[in-house]
Amino acid sequence: MKHLFALLLAALVAATPLCAKEFEGTIKMKLTDGRKGAMPVEYSVKGALLRTDMQAEEGMTATMIMDFTKQEMIMLMPGQPMYMVMPMKQVAAKAAQHVGEQPELVNTGETEVILGYKCTKYLVKSKEAVTEIWATEEIGAFQGIGRAMGGGQQAAPASWEQALTGKGFFPLRVVSAPGSRQQFRLEVTAVEAKSLPATFFAPPAGYQKFDMGGMMQGLGGNPFAR
Repeated sequence: MKHLFALLLAALVAATPLCAKEFEGTIKMKLTDGRKGAMPVEYSVKGALLRTDMQAEEGMTATMIMDFTKQEMIMLMPGQPMYMVMPMKQVAAKAAQHVGEQPELVNTGETEVILGYKCTKYLVKSKEAVTEIWATEEIGAFQGIGRAMGGGQQAAPASWEQALTGKGFFPLRVVSAPGSRQQFRLEVTAVEAKSLPATFFAPPAGYQKFDMGGMMQGLGGNPFAR
């Protein structure tokens, strides 16, 4: 459970409004970081709504729903029928304190067709790694996923996620170059364009809202309000 909230909060730092070229449907991915087995992720989009479902280390699914119109994030609490709602701006401002300098995104000019989509190869260099990104302009803008790869509740997004902020393309493959200190691989395994019901981007029936503010006050204050 210790990494679940880090996963859900980290994605907010790079979050931006969805681009004009909309995609509706679900994108299936798998993540590996050189230490753990493949971690399945489902990334679902409908207009200004985004939902990510990631299977966590403990065997439970961590779910985050972002509503860019309402500027709020809903987190389903794993293992129990409860959910939390947090303003995106407050959480992003707090987490942004831990984001370093914006890394450079270099277009190599190389192209490859992945799952039927034309992708361009980009490079992102940081202290931790040199990362290859194969991204397409045919799906829409990437909003970040956050990762349960360590760190606390205020963990910042990876350098390659920062580099894609505000760009109008989506990565179908992300790979740390050989020799990098930080090993990571993201690979999209399926792109399913389909209509999704609005209820998919809301807490399931029977879920109770968890009063996070009340809990934090009992612990000495709400860290997101500081």
